Amino acid sequence: MSDSQVPAQPSDLSTYARIRNAALQGFADKGVAATSIRDVAAAAGLSPGLVQHHFGTKARLREAVNEYVIAVAVETFRGLVGEGGGEPAWEAMGDTVTAWVRDNAVALRYLARALAEGDEEAAKIFDALVEIARTGWLAPLDDDGRLRADADRDWAALHVVVFNLACVFFEPAISRHLPGPFFGPDQLQRWNTATTELYRRALST
Repeated sequence: MSDSQVPAQPSDLSTYARIRNAALQGFADKGVAATSIRDVAAAAGLSPGLVQHHFGTKARLREAVNEYVIAVAVETFRGLVGEGGGEPAWEAMGDTVTAWVRDNAVALRYLARALAEGDEEAAKIFDALVEIARTGWLAPLDDDGRLRADADRDWAALHVVVFNLACVFFEPAISRHLPGPFFGPDQLQRWNTATTELYRRALST
């Protein structure tokens, strides 16, 4: 995966952001424990002292990474469920989720790795994503009468988060069973269509 898959806003090109993104990449590739401030500095093309000047400790750097991952998710899924219903609404939701996975694969790989290692701080990001699924996706569907009465709301929220994390974490294995790489545009669109249809049929009225 390339650095382009670390999320960044056009105006977010400061030294602070370079360090944070380098840390995110390192945490995704090697894990938090195995990534030192010196590693982050080298990846960002800066001195370890400058990293410490901006963040103080690796723990604070880690907090900044986590805050950023959550902020990107919150902003992306704000107003996820629009007015109206039917196929266009489900397609729009599917497109949003797929674009988020495509553009934030490094962040999701970091989260999946950390969760697999039993990291309590990563669990807070997981909790935030589940809450976004509940309040930004399921609750509006429910309020509009578009969610099946017998749908298990808790597991629906958990499933959508776990499914996306797993697809990114197991991407190398998944790609072995596809005619092209999972992150290629054709296969991402295929995943989008199949997954959207799966949730639409399972949850919508």
